[in-house]
Amino acid sequence: MNVKGRDHIEFRLRLLTGLAVALIFGVGIYFRLYELGGRNLWTDEAWVALAAMQPTAAEALAAGQSTPPFYLLTLWAMVQLWGHSEIVLRSLSWLFGVGTLFLLWRLSRMLVEIPAALLALAAAAFSPIMVYYSKELKQYSGDAFFAVLALWLAERLRARQGRRGWLALALAGVVGLGFSQPLIFTLPAAGAVLWVTLPQAQRPRLAGLGGVWLLAAAGYYLWFIRQEINPDLVAYWTQDFPDLSGLLPFLRWLGPALYRYFWYFLGEWGVIWGPLLLAAGIVVMVRRGRARVLLYLGGPLLLAFGAACLHRYPFMAHYGGNRLMLFSAPVLYLLMAAGGVGVFGRLWRRRQRWLALALTGLLLVALNLRAGLQENLSPLNNREEIQPLVAYLEANLQPQDLIYVYYFAVSPFKYYYHGPNPGICWGRSCVEQGLNPAGKARTPPQRLWLIASHIPDLKYLRQFAAKLLGPGWREAACFTRVGAALLLFDRQPQAAAVKTPTGPLAPP
Repeated sequence: MNVKGRDHIEFRLRLLTGLAVALIFGVGIYFRLYELGGRNLWTDEAWVALAAMQPTAAEALAAGQSTPPFYLLTLWAMVQLWGHSEIVLRSLSWLFGVGTLFLLWRLSRMLVEIPAALLALAAAAFSPIMVYYSKELKQYSGDAFFAVLALWLAERLRARQGRRGWLALALAGVVGLGFSQPLIFTLPAAGAVLWVTLPQAQRPRLAGLGGVWLLAAAGYYLWFIRQEINPDLVAYWTQDFPDLSGLLPFLRWLGPALYRYFWYFLGEWGVIWGPLLLAAGIVVMVRRGRARVLLYLGGPLLLAFGAACLHRYPFMAHYGGNRLMLFSAPVLYLLMAAGGVGVFGRLWRRRQRWLALALTGLLLVALNLRAGLQENLSPLNNREEIQPLVAYLEANLQPQDLIYVYYFAVSPFKYYYHGPNPGICWGRSCVEQGLNPAGKARTPPQRLWLIASHIPDLKYLRQFAAKLLGPGWREAACFTRVGAALLLFDRQPQAAAVKTPTGPLAPP
């Protein structure tokens, strides 16, 4: 083939690659924009929103409840400039989510060939988990962003053999630790790769870089994190810390933890094909002399595991706790993309194309693309439509009514409620019972509203209300929305007291 023909083919390949990248980015950004401000804030989002709405930055930090300081301060500044609508509050997570796609593409191009890079980009762009946290008012999309940023800057520094890029990497670590606490797991992995791959003459600089990161981490801990450690949260995650009482108990803990990890990031069938593609990706990267990518994934996970052993960080936890491992998802997708392309290419070259196509078809079926599309457009995860119920309550509230706000609905209710405050009981726990509706009021209320969100189901809420209120109240109305409910109770008329004869007063 002549030079002109080769140039024409290369031009067509570059054009097709550009179109594929543009299409993936376009769809990924659309997923992250769709319904960004249309979904009600749920419990965890609402407490961050209330903190960001405080009058001063110091008050915002005090109310942050373990939210990274720079994330919260940035939100606070945005609220001061543009208000506290849902779309404004979630826009920072959206920026981090979109930024992660750009950085992952740049990192992938340095580590794998174009087909695998495109597949890794598509996996992150269309992943329901990555999409969801790009439009949730929490810091988790920032965890993925700063992890990929640190790895990309480390790879760029390595490619330049340490000649340029030190300041950018240092700033990414120092600033990133203020936005993302799990970055403390990624930075040592990036530093270890640089220590091994850079010329020995660069090691004093690298030691200085590590010292800067260590001082920054210590400063954040002393000034912010130490004061924000919540004993209730530590107790909540206790079941997810490793069981080190023996080998068998540890394995019984580790198996379900790994199962939850693959299920969370890859879907229901990902626990089967995920480890296989990951193993294939590991083989591909080792054979191509890029085994450092294994450290980019395994290093942070091992450090997170060590923190879990010290009861300082949940590791692949229950109840959606794997969101705390979101920092590892981009590299997981990258390695699996390398494995998938490697397996497909090997089968294709060996003229087993029917098997390659069959495996691809099975994988697409296992991914359940239709369900993923629905979740990306209108996520059901943590959907709690409490605002319409709050509006109905405001419109129908009578002066003597009492409002009881269920524990997990306290923050969303405070965010959405703008009516009078005649009498509101704030739930203190999920098992609270024995409420005294009369309190110190001279005239006991005849009606009581119970509003709740983040509940298992309506049956649970009714059982909770029965224990809370006792037999003196009867349910008069019930209004529900996805993940939320509003119940109206009327006081039951008490039976007339039976008159009994009274004798003379007893002597003193």
